[in-house]
This record gives sequence, structure tokens and C-alpha cells, in this order.
Amino acid sequence: MLSTRFFVLSLMAAALLTGAQAQAQSAARPQVRLPSGAVRSVILNNCVSCHGIDDYAFHALDRDGWQAILDGPHKQQRGVTLAATDEALLLDYLTDKFGPESVPFPRDYVAPEIADFFSNADARVFLQRTCAECHEIRVFEHRKDANGWRALVLDMRERGARLSDQNVEKLVEWLARARGINPVE
Repeated sequence: MLSTRFFVLSLMAAALLTGAQAQAQSAARPQVRLPSGAVRSVILNNCVSCHGIDDYAFHALDRDGWQAILDGPHKQQRGVTLAATDEALLLDYLTDKFGPESVPFPRDYVAPEIADFFSNADARVFLQRTCAECHEIRVFEHRKDANGWRALVLDMRERGARLSDQNVEKLVEWLARARGINPVE
């Protein structure tokens, strides 16, 4: 009886560890919300059948750059054509949300596995030392899952925050635990 319990517990632990390692090794993705209004229909009717809207965040282009993407890979290679009004709506949205003043999401980030974690006190000190250099600390106003926090922290790093990959993941783990969708309190 005891050996059966040990075996089952061992299998459960191995499954959890494997899942955690797979998640830690997967490439991070940006978190882009589907917009509202008329452009939402344009995206749903023309874009998402081939790719997710998260792909937009990998770019920071002006209107001509976005037009080149629509003309090249979409029109020439896939034969996708949009009505002039739909194309104008989409270009307005892309240029506004993912224009040259935005910071493109890094394509090559793979979350490293971490072995040590922030305590609540350590995380607050780290936030104060790292984040408050540029702005007030606003994480306590939000709730996100680990991928949402990772997208935000990587965006802050792209904007100049001095964060190693290890510290990114320590902060993401703590934020998901303390300020996640289902936080452990």
C-alpha cells in the first residue's frame, strides 16, 4: 500500500516537473488583446485564419512598413486582398498600436529554468530597486497569468530595465504567484 502511494506520488511529481520544465523552456509570446470596433471584424474575417494577432507585436513599423507586409506576404504570396476601407482600418490600427514608437517583442527569448525564487520581501526590494528607477510600481493594480507578466517584464527590459533572464523569470514567477489570476495568498 505504501509503495503504491509512493509510486503514484512519484509519477505525479514527475509529471508536474516535466510540465514546469516544458513551460519554462517554451518561447515567450506577447499578449495582444483583440481590439474592439470595426477593426475587430477586419482582423477576425481576414487575419486570424492564418496567424494569431500576437504576431503583430513582433514588429514596430510605420504605415509604409505595415503596407509592405500586407502587399508582400499577404497579397502576393497568399492572395489575400482587403476592401480599401478594411485595409485603411487595419493599417490605422497596426500603425497606432505597433508603430515605430512601440517596442517590438523579442523573438528569441526562451525562459530559462530557475532554481531560486523571490520571497515577498525580496521581490518588493527588487521592484523598488529595478522598476522604480523609471516609474512608480504599478504591479499591485493588476492580475495576469505568467505569460502576461512575462510579456510585460520583457517589454520593460526592451525599454531599458536592467534585468537578466534569470531575474526576469524570478520576477515572473513571483508576480504570477502573488499577482496572478489565481494568486496564492
